[in-house]
Amino acid sequence: MGFTESKSYQLRVRVTSEERDLLEKLRLQRNQGETLSDLVREAISLLVRAGPDKDGRTLNPKTRTQVEQLAVLLKREPQQVEEACIEGILDLIESKCEVPLIVMETHLHLKYRNRDEKKDGVPSNESSEVEQKSSPSDEPAHQA
Repeated sequence: MGFTESKSYQLRVRVTSEERDLLEKLRLQRNQGETLSDLVREAISLLVRAGPDKDGRTLNPKTRTQVEQLAVLLKREPQQVEEACIEGILDLIESKCEVPLIVMETHLHLKYRNRDEKKDGVPSNESSEVEQKSSPSDEPAHQA
């Protein structure tokens, strides 16, 4: 057995029962037949990279593009969006919230942007990739 295969090389993390329940809830919402370890591995891989590229960035090109699109939508710098995403993950793990602040903020931006487009008569078929990923359950409920 090589060094990297030994149990002493494995990363062990202790979570509270609330954190484990939250991770389980996230795993079920994704509905991809994965384990909690898979979910944690993916989160870690998104946060940890071998090193920055020539521009000092550590995100892969696809994720970088998505962060830049969110930055435009939220009128922020990409680095601020990255930080807010990481803070949101930590808040979820620490059970400080059920929906990260950046997600709620993005939904509100999309909601009001769509409302403004309808008022101005602008066709909504020019929607961004971010808008296409929002689910219909995010639509506001009609009030009586």
